[in-house]
Amino acid sequence: MAKMNERSASADLKNDILVVISLIICILIIYWQVGGFPFISLDDPEYITRNGYVQMGLSKEGVSWAFSLSQQGTSTYWHPLTWLSHMMDCQLFGLHAGMHHLHNVLIHMVNTILLFLALRLMTGSPWRSAFVASLFAVHPVNVDSVAWIAERKNLLSTMFMMLSFITYFLYTRKRSVAWYVATCVLFCLGLLAKQMIMTLPFVLLLMDYWPLGRIRFPEIREGRKDWPSFFHDVGRLVIEKIPLIIIMGGFILITIFSLTHTETIRASQLTTMDLKLKNAIVSYVMYMGKMIWPAGLTVFHPFPDMIPMWKVLGASAVILAVTTVAMITTRKYPYFIVGWLWFLGTLVPVIGIVQAGLWPAIAERWAYVPYIGLFIVMAWGGGDILRAVPCRERFLKVSCVLVILVLAFLSWRQTGYWKNDFTLFSHSLAVDPDNYVAHVNLGNAYAMQDDYKQAAVHYQDALRIHRSDVLALNNLGKLSTKLGDKDRAIRYYSEALRYEPEDSTAHYELGSLYAERGALDEAIGHFSSVIRGDPSNALAYYNMGVLTAKKGDSIGAEGYLSSAVQLAPQDPEARFAYGMVLVNNGKISDAIEQLDQVLALKPEFADAQGCRELALRYMQKVRMEIADLGRKKAESAIDPAVLLKLGVLYSSIGENMKALDALFTLVKHNPGNAEAYYNIACIYARQGNTEESIGWLKKSINAGFKNWELLKKDPDLKNIRPSSYYKDLMGTIPEA
Repeated sequence: MAKMNERSASADLKNDILVVISLIICILIIYWQVGGFPFISLDDPEYITRNGYVQMGLSKEGVSWAFSLSQQGTSTYWHPLTWLSHMMDCQLFGLHAGMHHLHNVLIHMVNTILLFLALRLMTGSPWRSAFVASLFAVHPVNVDSVAWIAERKNLLSTMFMMLSFITYFLYTRKRSVAWYVATCVLFCLGLLAKQMIMTLPFVLLLMDYWPLGRIRFPEIREGRKDWPSFFHDVGRLVIEKIPLIIIMGGFILITIFSLTHTETIRASQLTTMDLKLKNAIVSYVMYMGKMIWPAGLTVFHPFPDMIPMWKVLGASAVILAVTTVAMITTRKYPYFIVGWLWFLGTLVPVIGIVQAGLWPAIAERWAYVPYIGLFIVMAWGGGDILRAVPCRERFLKVSCVLVILVLAFLSWRQTGYWKNDFTLFSHSLAVDPDNYVAHVNLGNAYAMQDDYKQAAVHYQDALRIHRSDVLALNNLGKLSTKLGDKDRAIRYYSEALRYEPEDSTAHYELGSLYAERGALDEAIGHFSSVIRGDPSNALAYYNMGVLTAKKGDSIGAEGYLSSAVQLAPQDPEARFAYGMVLVNNGKISDAIEQLDQVLALKPEFADAQGCRELALRYMQKVRMEIADLGRKKAESAIDPAVLLKLGVLYSSIGENMKALDALFTLVKHNPGNAEAYYNIACIYARQGNTEESIGWLKKSINAGFKNWELLKKDPDLKNIRPSSYYKDLMGTIPEA
């Protein structure tokens, strides 16, 4: 008997290994092609190709940004683990899009295997579990989640959800606190990747009923059902989920807090609550239809302007009918109610009642986890429905294989649409000619190939369909700029800001256009708005630094350019501008260090080479003069001229403590020296200590120095300069 059990266990293991290998092969056949696909223009730039933090790899600054609740931009939820995943890809593969794609494929493969193992452990049914996993692996609806690099968050969060199923199963069997803690930790990790799996406590409660059998419907005792015992068991299991529910609530609050107020308002204004509720009801039936007949799949389904009441009533009737049948057959077919409620419940976070940003009517990628519930109903229900069919086993096997092959072919074909922007968005327009999002992105693809005429056609089509489309307006502004019609460009960007006052793209482009015209105040205002909305925009900091320097505020410019360099450390232009501002602020040693790094990044940078040589000669000259003055100081008594010049020289190379020491000595022995007071004020002003600077400036005025107009014209002392300031190295600040 023992040997028979061993042989049976060995056979089961071999079958399980065969299933896993088959799943891997199916996934590779479908998705291996994405290894040659590029990034696409929808969301991938925000996540990777235009995200300076992500492109830095796993850096201290990037990790800090990823976990920041206030710096995630205006259209993404807080999902730090997803950011870290993209950073790791950039660290390992740079911007090799194919490797980013294949990482998605690998995670999908892991998710499929984990789903099979979880169901295999919980149900003890290897072939039905294998069928569910196969549907999950090859269904065309899941293509978006795998082929779209920006959807890494969906894959990652699901991976931790699948792992939590296994740890929860082990907890229910071993009653070990360690396995429950592991479930909580995995839940947290999944939520750190994407908050859509917040329904996990609800799913685990469903699993308690089936397949785990921890909830049983009341038995009939003494002619009546024992409901108190049933509710006691349910209550006990709900209480058991309280730690998970608390975690869920905490992440809901974090998610709400991480979304900017302006973006949430914008999304709320796009659709009324009445339309959201109607779409939520209708979308459930649409998702069901796409699972059975996966046609009309596209990357973005625009939200409708209106939904007829007959659709809402019809969808409500379908949902009510299925729910009623599931409840009636609960005792006989427990998997039906579990799979159906799994589908209904896990879609709730993305059903569209609460929206942010550009929100679609439905999105196939959102069905990645919910469809598992329907797959379970198909796998277990199919066998029960066909129980009376002759040759049932053979019929089921052939049917399952045919279904998987057909779905795999459809997925392979659907994946091919992700080859590039042209194939992806042309397919979207074939599905829906009024898809304004597809028009905009196809216009972007033509613009990238300098086919501005065709690009403009698609942008105008987008505005014809959706007149407040900010992306279309911004892109028409860019086209107008490239074609030399900058007045028209300004009109397009201004129109975009009328619909979306905080749009970073419109503000940035307007800032650039006004900077070209010399309207510095207007340009600074727009770049400030960019930084408020997108604190990771290195170019905005760069332009703010350049424009602020042009207005004479070199202290403020230093701060902006320092941020630009931190955000884009490989940008030689930003480092050069930063070096020039450091020169103007008397920080010659720091400036030389920046110029050295500029030349390391771009050895042929002639201006940087020239400025570095000047800076080195200047440092040598100043050091020689300081040494000469030091000898004079040692040989004679207090000489005001020597101390003043020492203070100015030390200040000019950024050695402010030595400069202040010389100047303090001077005013101690010669309290009437107005120029000394003034230079002390200048040093404090360049350090940003305005209050201290004003105090010393007033002393210089009282001592007779004729600079009292500064306090009237420049109360923040942004333009204050030493009276004997060396201007040999006043470098030309680059253009914004």
